[in-house]
Amino acid sequence: MNLNRLKELLDDHQTGMSQFQDDNLVTVRAGGTLYGQYKQALRELYKRFRGLRESTCERERLVIDIEELSEKILDCEGFEKRRSEVDYKHKVMLMEEANRAIMDTRREFTRFYQQAAYLKDQLGELTPEKRHKLDIEMWEFRIKEMAVIDWITNGRLRNSTYEFLQATPPEMKLRLVESLRDQNNTIEWYENKEKDFIPNNLPMIEPFTTETILELEITTKFEQLDK
Repeated sequence: MNLNRLKELLDDHQTGMSQFQDDNLVTVRAGGTLYGQYKQALRELYKRFRGLRESTCERERLVIDIEELSEKILDCEGFEKRRSEVDYKHKVMLMEEANRAIMDTRREFTRFYQQAAYLKDQLGELTPEKRHKLDIEMWEFRIKEMAVIDWITNGRLRNSTYEFLQATPPEMKLRLVESLRDQNNTIEWYENKEKDFIPNNLPMIEPFTTETILELEITTKFEQLDK
């Protein structure tokens, strides 16, 4: 077996999601409206931020374990030495996996950061009144989307969709009921609606190093992103 060829093949293996998935099958698909996309981008960004901090700490523990085992191997004999050598090899392999996981998580973190920054620029300042209005628009879109999917897949509204509809405030429910009266028009609206797609060439962001990831205060950082 050609080990260099094997390494080349494994380097092409990308864990996690591609940029296409990040953009279209996660943020655009789950968001619906521009505001919904922004909320989804923030959710994904927060998950990667937490993952990076956790993975970085785990990698630092591995560094300590590897250094400790390398010294232990020099000071012991027999079965203890052999066991320590196996443990050392295992920790080195875990370190390789940790580095790969951090690299892929940082890639996704960067993309969702770019998404969130772009969408924030489109939305502008989110006052409580504006956030409430956007939230209503987002849920009206989602309930209509749920109805369309129900009609196409089941031929009728599911119980869960009807329960969502019934849970909305009176004025919102009236708008939705009126909109859903014409099934064909609603399906046509959904299929032909212009969706807000995220551009491929979003501005790059400053690099996030291990140190900055660990030092960032999560509450402060995300309060600033959401303003």
